[in-house]
Amino acid sequence: MKPLLLVAGLLLLPVAAVAAPDAAQTAAICGTRTSCKVGKTQDAGKSPAGTPLAVVEIHLGLADKPKDQDEGCIDGNARDGGVEYWLLESTAAPRRVLQLCNDGYGMAGVGEDEVEVGPDRLVHRQSGGSSWRWSMDVTYSLVPFRALTERDCSYHNVSEQSGTLTDIDYRTRLVRALAKDSTRRDLGMGCPSWPKSPQTFAARIDAETVGAYPVVAPGLPGKATIPAAIALGNCVPGMTTAGDNGFMVWGTPAAGDRAAEIRTIGVGSNTLIVQVFDPVPAAAPSGGSWIHQPHLEIWVGQNGEEINTMPPLGQMTQIGVTLDGTVHRGLGKPSAPPKVERWTARDERGRPVTVLRLAWPDEFALINGVTVVYSQAEAGKQARLVATAGFANNRPIYVPDMLALAGRPSTSERGLCEVRDGRLVAIE
Repeated sequence: MKPLLLVAGLLLLPVAAVAAPDAAQTAAICGTRTSCKVGKTQDAGKSPAGTPLAVVEIHLGLADKPKDQDEGCIDGNARDGGVEYWLLESTAAPRRVLQLCNDGYGMAGVGEDEVEVGPDRLVHRQSGGSSWRWSMDVTYSLVPFRALTERDCSYHNVSEQSGTLTDIDYRTRLVRALAKDSTRRDLGMGCPSWPKSPQTFAARIDAETVGAYPVVAPGLPGKATIPAAIALGNCVPGMTTAGDNGFMVWGTPAAGDRAAEIRTIGVGSNTLIVQVFDPVPAAAPSGGSWIHQPHLEIWVGQNGEEINTMPPLGQMTQIGVTLDGTVHRGLGKPSAPPKVERWTARDERGRPVTVLRLAWPDEFALINGVTVVYSQAEAGKQARLVATAGFANNRPIYVPDMLALAGRPSTSERGLCEVRDGRLVAIE
């Protein structure tokens, strides 16, 4: 019996072979491509509407290789025109859902593809790279065909301290990442292992591994921009001072009706837009210090070595930003502060929110990672801190790279957002 497959949290049940496409379906798939050969056809369960589904594998010869591949696609020790996967949905016209041409997927020429089919699911695993090796597992729904989840691994093949595993949920645009503690030795080559239980995701998984919620750059269709006066709707999930989608790094979690919510998106390599809803009225700060006002703390990585964990203070820059938009110099390596644009709006629940656009003068200011912290105040004193990464010795233990969703493997616009009715919302 074929074993069960668990990929990115989804269980794919074993499937049986089904009837190959008929003559009309084969003609629709192959067209004038004379080297087109029908491979195995797999049962893919049923669509949400109950329509039977199947996925057929198509093999092409060099005569029908992709136009952008002069030498064709790697097939063991030979070359061919690649492999395609087509969806058969009852009597509907066949639809190509995946086209693969292994050109080595990087200078090392170690590229590989693996495809699994399950009930209304297709999982594509791909790997490649050069000195930086990578792999990705993408789980798609078949009807409609779109990416649901993705899990990526990236590591340097001579550095045990490198190795990042990133988990993306396209349905919520929640991103989580694991990285190795760079102060440790004898870690072995490759990426950390994902916790067996989702409940064990934490700022520190174990003595060798740390976790974080990277800032997401969701992307907009075409050349659209984000105007002032908009609110960040359901484009990205919120981090709260109750501990949702973030880590409590100081103080106790807020009670439900007193929890602040912070939504952050990245734009390009030098801009953050941060939205804050805080139901706790601000009071005069104790001693007049901005530290005791509601504020953001932004930690920016200054380490160009692509290792973002356990950085010393000299490889980070910290600023504080109070909700009136004032920037306060913090700890770490000095750098030019961002320009802040501030406005107020109402979110999708009608709550009043403060939105801050922070734009650094350096075009690539944020390429070495960023950690976002929110400090909630009560009675004029700092009450609690929630952060996108864990802290030790009053500084982040992980400053993860921002993650751009635009241009990821999804063949739809899943992962993108658009401005609609005064809010930045997910394209469904």
